[in-house]
Amino acid sequence: MGHEVGGTVVEVGDDVDIEIGTEIVLNPLVACEECSCCEESKYNLCRDLQVIGAQRPGAYAERVTAPASNVVPLPDGVSPQAAAVSEPVTVAFHAVMQSPLRDGHSVAVIGLGPIGLGLVQLVKAAGAGPIFASGHREARRELAAECGADVVIDPRETDPIEQIRSKTDGGVDVAFEMAGRESALNDAINATKPGGHTTLVGVFEDDVEIDPMDLVNNERSVNASAAYRTGPHADRDFSAVLEKFATGEIDHEPLVTSRIGLEDIVDDGFEALANADSGEVKVLVQP
Repeated sequence: MGHEVGGTVVEVGDDVDIEIGTEIVLNPLVACEECSCCEESKYNLCRDLQVIGAQRPGAYAERVTAPASNVVPLPDGVSPQAAAVSEPVTVAFHAVMQSPLRDGHSVAVIGLGPIGLGLVQLVKAAGAGPIFASGHREARRELAAECGADVVIDPRETDPIEQIRSKTDGGVDVAFEMAGRESALNDAINATKPGGHTTLVGVFEDDVEIDPMDLVNNERSVNASAAYRTGPHADRDFSAVLEKFATGEIDHEPLVTSRIGLEDIVDDGFEALANADSGEVKVLVQP
């Protein structure tokens, strides 16, 4: 809780070379820098990873403490409020970098939470098209179109696989699974053309089943993307996204559907987001 955070530095420890008053975003992943993954510079896969907002106190507070190496200064023109929205977009950015996406590729985005909507903008900016976006909530499908999706699909009303195949040469080049559900995973895999690729980003809470022959018979490939770079590279992915915010290449505003105070976080935050009819996507909390 509170792992998506932008703010202003008010106090620093000894030997920390960051000026008081600097506006920043926090990379919430704190790597141990000692395990086998860290030794291979795979800091986001750290075996002893701690997360600000999980194993460490999060930012649903007036102040939060973080290692200096996890602090990323904001470029001109990017506010702490915008920085708080950069975390899910940075997850999406890392997923794009983990995928084989190229200019001109057709894309399916299955799942339209904040990360999925950010990903729609990123693949659009990368020159992908057509872009298909599938999600259950009407408000989020509307936002997906605003973010650059060419075709939006309600999977409860239309078979995403059939619709995507009918509008492409047998499927898309690259699909992104963003929902963490079995149906979304199978839709993403089967929405790709023979030889196509699927990148998994969603967080799965339950076991799922796929038919391996959907991969084998079509020589499809699958990989996964975990958050973003951290450790000594904690600024890399965040800085790339913040620069896109600064230049206007990515617009964070469509993702923010409400702004609330910390005292309203239950009724107007958690409960509103859990309500599929609320239309909420990202609720910005300003303590």
